[in-house]
Amino acid sequence: MPTKRISGFLCYFVSYDCSEPPHIHLAKGSDRNAPSAKFWLDPVELSRNNGLRRGDLQDARRIVQEYRQVFLEMWDEHCND
Repeated sequence: MPTKRISGFLCYFVSYDCSEPPHIHLAKGSDRNAPSAKFWLDPVELSRNNGLRRGDLQDARRIVQEYRQVFLEMWDEHCND
């Protein structure tokens, strides 16, 4: 499962999600059990917030917007190979 650590967030995909539109999960902490959010990538939109505080959610959205193209490439490599 592709992962990337950015500014205290674990950014990841899960293989069984490949049937959904491109998206990324961001967990605030060292593992996937930490508070997290799921963002659609095209267009960037919050899908679900699982316990992130407002400031952390804003940081997560900024990361998704900034790294959107990288995440889309990671998604394509993982889900479309």
